[in-house]
Amino acid sequence: MKKYVNGNFIDMTEEEIAQFQTEQKKFETQEKHRPLSVDEVNAMLIKKQINSVEIEDSVSVRMIDFYPEFSEVIGQTVSQGFKFTYQGKLYKVIQATLTMQAHYPPMTGTESLYEIINEEYDGDIYDPIPYDGNMSLENGKYYTQNGVTYLCNRDTGQAVYNALSDLVGLYVEVVLD
Repeated sequence: MKKYVNGNFIDMTEEEIAQFQTEQKKFETQEKHRPLSVDEVNAMLIKKQINSVEIEDSVSVRMIDFYPEFSEVIGQTVSQGFKFTYQGKLYKVIQATLTMQAHYPPMTGTESLYEIINEEYDGDIYDPIPYDGNMSLENGKYYTQNGVTYLCNRDTGQAVYNALSDLVGLYVEVVLD
């Protein structure tokens, strides 16, 4: 084990390692038996139950902190519409049923499993939808990516992950550069 001292990483002594391990064990034991606060219990209960209530996507985005993290639902079988967070963004499952697997987080290649929820923007020229991949595009809506605004001229029908600049002529056209 190493420690950081005066800008350098140096090896810890056996005694320092033993002391560190003792302190860590004490902390873990105290934490295991510490009573949970009302706020901690409320947060756990809300995360467990929030997907049992139908909430509009535009409202869900405003409640993102109450949804479970992707890592918390690995191994669970969930239904279409189940919402969770991953790297600070809110997603929903688009399959009828899905067993959440650690090796399939939202990213390239999982467009048929999840869709990012980004309903807080009107999608007009004045309030374009920030495009971050893994979302479907709607005909007539405006999207923005990397400082460029695009108009979607054809529905994608499913989530896509390509950069909008790669979709010019297929699904979008540049409106403001």
